[in-house]
Amino acid sequence: MASKYAGIAEFNDLLFDRHAQMSMTFLRGHLLLEQALTTIVELRGPRANVILDRASFSAKLNLCDGLGLVDEDLASAIRLVNRERNHLAHHLDTLVTFERVTELLAKMPARFRRAVEEVVAAAPGDLRAEVERRVAVARRSGADDQQVHALEVGFTQGAKTTSMLSGIFLVLAMGLGAVIQQLRFEEEHGAELETYQWACAIAETQETGATPESIRARLAVPDPPDPRHALGELFGSRSPES
Repeated sequence: MASKYAGIAEFNDLLFDRHAQMSMTFLRGHLLLEQALTTIVELRGPRANVILDRASFSAKLNLCDGLGLVDEDLASAIRLVNRERNHLAHHLDTLVTFERVTELLAKMPARFRRAVEEVVAAAPGDLRAEVERRVAVARRSGADDQQVHALEVGFTQGAKTTSMLSGIFLVLAMGLGAVIQQLRFEEEHGAELETYQWACAIAETQETGATPESIRARLAVPDPPDPRHALGELFGSRSPES
């Protein structure tokens, strides 16, 4: 039902349109990445709060990039996401559409594009079956062909956009999580790792015949963290085995 007051329809379209909900998903994903960057800087420096108090997302990313804490491709991909976030935050009429997310992914380094595509391809669920289910419900409710077509197109595009957006943030979050995972591992086992490195160097120069594997076993150096659990570092959860 149309409102008799000017601006009400536009207000509702702006705040409650499904694309607006997609923008919120994007912004929350961006916040997760910023939280991860903050954690990386904090782990690297005991007085990091001096830097972080007023640091922007870009400043945190540049710091991690400049110190070599994140690799160049990861930093580049995150920088693209940050640029898109800034555009969304300052242009209310910009919508997070399938085309826009696809364009964002296309600009990312090749290995991140491949990783996101693999994540999307491996996602569970049968999109076609869900579309057919929703169409059947719409038909029973009396929807005509035009309405059904609009439902099919809208739902399919929305599902694909959500899946790709989820894939992008999952891959980037796991990349940052792996950095956090390694920094925490080094912080916890720094002494053992330093002894191990010295022992390996001595074994190589003196040709003792000891292998890195045998030295690791003799010194009881723990295995490196499993990168499959990297995402847990962003939420304070560790692997089930730990």
